[in-house]
Amino acid sequence: SKDNTAFTLVVALNYGARQEIVAAAQSLAADVAAGKLAPAAVDWSAVEARLQTAGMPDPDLIIRTSGEFRLSNFLLLQSAYAEIVFASVFWPDFDKAQLQLALAEYAKRERRFGQTREQIQTSAPA
Repeated sequence: SKDNTAFTLVVALNYGARQEIVAAAQSLAADVAAGKLAPAAVDWSAVEARLQTAGMPDPDLIIRTSGEFRLSNFLLLQSAYAEIVFASVFWPDFDKAQLQLALAEYAKRERRFGQTREQIQTSAPA
């Protein structure tokens, strides 16, 4: 938006979402076993606090390079409502022009965060 003065850029190296999820589950299990956390207290915030991205916002946009149409084990939990743009170039060739194309595509998207268009229209103020 026009009032936004900062953004968060995340570049993941040697990262795997499945391992991140396993580590979070192991941490939760250890805390429950030690009596530090009640099983009923295991909710999304407890899981989220144990992810490698704890304290960071979920991504609004994921740009997938190389022409592949898959997430490749990347931010599987955090990307639930992210917009994904697929670029046909490989990462080393991803330049300013490619970024501008991806941002232009993102700007055309209607962010619904899991809702249908109809749900958004019925919840909008009249």
